[in-house]
Amino acid sequence: MAEADREFFDRSGLAATIARNVCNLDVLLNMGFPKERAEKALAATGDRSVQLASDWIFAHVDDSSLDEDVPREYVLFACPTGPLVTQLEEYSEKTLVHCGRNGSHNSFPHVTLCSFFSVSDATVPKVVHAVLTTAGRVRGMEVPAKVSLDFYSSSSFVGLFVDDRSAAFLRNVSQEFASEVLKTTGIEVKAHKKQLHITLAYQFNPSQQKKLEELAKDIDTSMPAQWDLRLYSRDTRRAKSDVLRVVHPLPPSNDDELELVRGDYIYLEPDELVSSSDGWLRGVSWLTGCAGLFPGNYTEKAAETDTWTLHRCVPVISLRGSSTKCTTSASAPPLSPTQLPPLPSEPPTSRAPVPEKRNGPSKPPLEELYSQVQKSRPVSNSKIPPAPATPRQLYIVRHGERVDVVFGKRWMNSCFVNGEYSQQDLNLPRKLPSREGSPLSFAEDSPLTEMGWFQARLTGEAMKRAGVHIRQVYSSPSLRCVQTADAILDALGLKPAMQIHVEPGLFEWFHFYKTSGLPKLMTMKEFLDFGLNVNATYHPIVPVSDWSFTEDIAQYYRRNHAVVKSVLGSTEGNTLICAHAGSLDSCSRHLQGLSARTQREAVKLMVKIPYCGMAVYQEVKEAGIWDQVEPPIPTLTHSPNHKFDWRVLQS
Repeated sequence: MAEADREFFDRSGLAATIARNVCNLDVLLNMGFPKERAEKALAATGDRSVQLASDWIFAHVDDSSLDEDVPREYVLFACPTGPLVTQLEEYSEKTLVHCGRNGSHNSFPHVTLCSFFSVSDATVPKVVHAVLTTAGRVRGMEVPAKVSLDFYSSSSFVGLFVDDRSAAFLRNVSQEFASEVLKTTGIEVKAHKKQLHITLAYQFNPSQQKKLEELAKDIDTSMPAQWDLRLYSRDTRRAKSDVLRVVHPLPPSNDDELELVRGDYIYLEPDELVSSSDGWLRGVSWLTGCAGLFPGNYTEKAAETDTWTLHRCVPVISLRGSSTKCTTSASAPPLSPTQLPPLPSEPPTSRAPVPEKRNGPSKPPLEELYSQVQKSRPVSNSKIPPAPATPRQLYIVRHGERVDVVFGKRWMNSCFVNGEYSQQDLNLPRKLPSREGSPLSFAEDSPLTEMGWFQARLTGEAMKRAGVHIRQVYSSPSLRCVQTADAILDALGLKPAMQIHVEPGLFEWFHFYKTSGLPKLMTMKEFLDFGLNVNATYHPIVPVSDWSFTEDIAQYYRRNHAVVKSVLGSTEGNTLICAHAGSLDSCSRHLQGLSARTQREAVKLMVKIPYCGMAVYQEVKEAGIWDQVEPPIPTLTHSPNHKFDWRVLQS
């Protein structure tokens, strides 16, 4: 990168990063929040949204330390992702089972690049931008083709050392970051002096060393990995606290007791666990900042890093070793849900001993946590002003529940008599479109169920409440996707003014149709006759005639990216795309400067995307990429409801 270009990236990016923070800060100030509280809330929540920051302030309304001037501590990590980190996480789980907890279970796999450093809440945007600037400068560095890791073990440490060439690269990255922070804030960041490494185990009983080494033999360090720079922060006052995760909710019975909210974390003083004789502990809630007593058997041990805030995530070494364009993801990779453990056999009306550790659920979304906090929010008579202009956003939504998944591929057999459709279940569509080849054409081009339509409607209503503004909408040609787009637009109040652009290039991966063959798609006239508000004059970016039935996974990602790139390059404002499970990743992966996933990775990801799952990406002009941000609406969760045979009551 030329020096002039680099300086332009630094200056324009800094202005954009600070402008984003100022926008959110201004909105909070106009809502009546004090400046210091608003800045503290934005820092504590990673500046993810105004809503989250305001929820944080309301949740901490009874926090006696809310107005204390205590800067958070920040640290820069290099973190592997992909197949390698899966191996490292499996090792961590095995050691926990076979050897018990050690110091490494308080964190996730990472390489520490600097010591913790304190930053005032008002200065955080400049430090966050330093990560972006560093990513821009990485483009001019010689990036290692692969980070090699060498196993090392002693009586007090088991880990993987980074090879010299990769370590030198990461040290240069760390130094660039430190220089930028010093230049823009005057804060000195001290680089990590020790040999760069990933810790596998430490603070363990020496008698466990042999077993730890044996389990480490299963780690294949040659597995591919992308390496990200991640900027985290933590509450300085809780740096030496033990951390417990709440796995069972419990309202307080007395004034000196904490309210337990499932998914919250409780900070304990280091000796609190061993000093308690009756299982009741005193701690501080991560969610509210309030202190009080609580029963230990409603919690479980958690990692310290679970309570940290991720401010920026920037890939610097891709799976193939080339430097990637910087991204600014504001959220960590999703956690895999686990089953909620059973409630304790008796409510803790008395101080009961703490039972053995149980596996608990993953942390619910922050919005859901805050909504569970029992508190009286102050009411403001002033209206919230319209938010200032913000960067463009791309909303990608999976379609709603489909008929053939609920009722099977041959659902038409019981619903069509002499070519006439009859609703045989309340969740089957009340009516179906007239189309060529009906009813067989519905077999591979399924409509939405009534619940699927309702899911889409709920999604649109939530977007409207959140103040989401959509300028254009594009959909896969699959009937279920067009129906989803139509229901969302209707809920947003945009129908019939806004028409749906049916784009064949957004169709799902052709690999899924190798056996059955591609479906017979509905025509624009058939969509319109059914009341779906499509644009009949739209000229597709990738027409059906250009479809390649032999495309591999990389070609699938390129096809979707070509459509999205063309759409974003020819439109203004926010765009909504309604498509398939894989679309949330395939339509955005290259926008973030990342390479396509492997077939195995892509398919594993697709099954994790629920109906009407949403991903949101925000334009970062100075970096030339789009950054994944938190969706403005809560998730949509409900349980299955099996078919009921009323005759069982006659048995």
